[in-house]
This record gives sequence, C-alpha cells and structure tokens, in this order.
Amino acid sequence: MNRVFYAIMLIVGVSIMIMPLSVPVFKSSADYSVLNTDWNGVSSFGRLLYSKGEVSPVLSTYDSMNLGERKGTLIIVGPNLDFTSEEIWELKEFLENGNTLILADDFGTGNEILEGLGLKQRFGRGELITPIYSKNYHYPITAEIMDSDLSKNVEKIVMYNPSVILNPQNVLVYTPNSSIFKNSYGAFALVEKIEYGNGEIILISDPDIFTNSLFRENEEFIKNILDYASGPFFIDEAHHRDFNPYSSGTITIRRTVNKDLIFYYILLVAAIAFIIESGIWLKILEKIFSILFMIFKEEKESMEEIIKSLEKEGLNRELLMKIINEIKSGSKLGGSHGR
Repeated sequence: MNRVFYAIMLIVGVSIMIMPLSVPVFKSSADYSVLNTDWNGVSSFGRLLYSKGEVSPVLSTYDSMNLGERKGTLIIVGPNLDFTSEEIWELKEFLENGNTLILADDFGTGNEILEGLGLKQRFGRGELITPIYSKNYHYPITAEIMDSDLSKNVEKIVMYNPSVILNPQNVLVYTPNSSIFKNSYGAFALVEKIEYGNGEIILISDPDIFTNSLFRENEEFIKNILDYASGPFFIDEAHHRDFNPYSSGTITIRRTVNKDLIFYYILLVAAIAFIIESGIWLKILEKIFSILFMIFKEEKESMEEIIKSLEKEGLNRELLMKIINEIKSGSKLGGSHGR
C-alpha cells in the first residue's frame, strides 16, 4: 500500500489530538464564587457538586429565572448583596414545593431571607472565640457534631472567623464548650436544620468552610451536608457584590497535548502498516476461514452421525433426508404436497 496513506493517517490523527480546544472558561475573582479558583473562591466545592449532579450558576434574580418553578437545591455561599421581596417570594415557593436551600453566611445578609420567610433564626454579628483552634484563634475548630450522618468520616471542622446561629431549634453542629460570643459563654449553634413547607433549609454560620483554602480539611463534612440535598444544584453568583461578568471574567483557550495518546496512536499506525505490508493479514484471513470451515464441517459430521443413529433405530434414510431438506427450505409436511 502507498506510504503516503500512512503519512496522511499520522498527520490527520496527530493534528486532531494537538488541535487547541476552543472551550471558553469563565473565571471570576469574587469572594465565594464557584468560578474563582483562588484561595477565596469555591471552585473545588463546585467540582464536588458537579460529581453529584447538574450545576447551574445563578447569574440573575430569582424572580427572573422563575426559581419557584424549579426543582433541586439552591446554594448561597457568602452573600453580600440584598435580596428583594420578589426574590424571597420565589424562594418561599421553591421551598414549599419540596426543595432544599443551603445558606452559608457570616455577614448577616442572609438574615433578610430568614426574616422574609418568617423564621426566628438569625446569623449573629460579632467575633466568636473558641478554646480550640488551628493556626490561630481566627481558625476555630469544632468536633461537636450532633448528627451521626454529618459526623461520618469527619474528625473536625475547620472554620475562619465564623458567626453563630441565634435562636436555634434543631442544631446539627455546635462550637466547643467554653466558647465566647458577645460576652455570652457556652456552646453556640454553627449548623441548623429547618423544615419549611415540604422542603428544608440548612443554615451554616461560616461560608469559609467551602473555600478552596479550607476545602481539603472540610471535604468529608461538606460531602455529608450534600447528602441532605439532591440535584440539580443552583449556586448563587448574583448576590456577590464583586462578581461582574464583564470586568471580573476572562475567556481563556486551553491547549492540552496528551503525549501518551500520540505515542500509542503512532504505534497503532505502525502496527497497521506492518501487518498490511508484511502480508500477515492474508495469513490471518486464511486462519479465520480455516476455523470457520472446521466449524461447518463439524456441524455436517454431527448431522451425519444423527442420521446413522436413526437408521439403526429402523428409520428410512431417504425419508430422513427428505424431512431435513424440507426443514431447511421452510416447507411444511403434508398438505398440498401429498405427504
């Protein structure tokens, strides 16, 4: 075969593999943005979400996207823009229809949602001091997890300047005992579960546990939190003040070359060329045909043996052959054939 053919195979195949992928990747520098890959973003959390189901960033108000008609889980991490009354109404319908809200906040903006939904719980504003911490007192640690499902594979939860949940009713995670918040002393609520209509709300008083900088320490706990939820997932970007789809976002083109894949492709083309040019393919075909011939021959011999055995039982060979031929041709016994 013409060598030009093999050269064309190599050029076309390798060109496809090294061709730049025109995949737009939108990025953001906003705190707690799923599109932010820096320490203060939650892109690692976004990848975890993607492994569990469909993920859609929310880039507009809830009423413009008809949130109340959607199914799934809405996740709000670190909101710092106000929620309108129309948005809260859509969120109320969303929850009453049996969906889930995960709200992580320590700014206090989330209180607008809690108040609008008629709930007593609030995110406190102030500094929390605990007797157990990681790097320094800004990174408190807790292992006071009340729910056995949430504590699965979790040794501790590492936070960064968290708040607390005031007026709790169904606490899932507490601070360690002897914690201090606004001159109060004891254990304070960090995670709360609220039944609302046919749905439920999970309140978390520290959005930083979802950030890339703390994701590894808190990954198992976050996985357990997501067991309360089901996809598709809607993650709120519209309530991040610094999120701007024009100034914060960039479009990038990724080029990736898989050297191993190119090597194996070249090896495959070389193997094809060797098999064809050396004539081995003819020998392979001969081998295949010989195997098929042996199979058919065995079937014929087996039929002959059956006929001989029936002859020994006293049946007529000519009649047997006639029956076999009619079966092969699809004709029926008797009837118009006069048998």
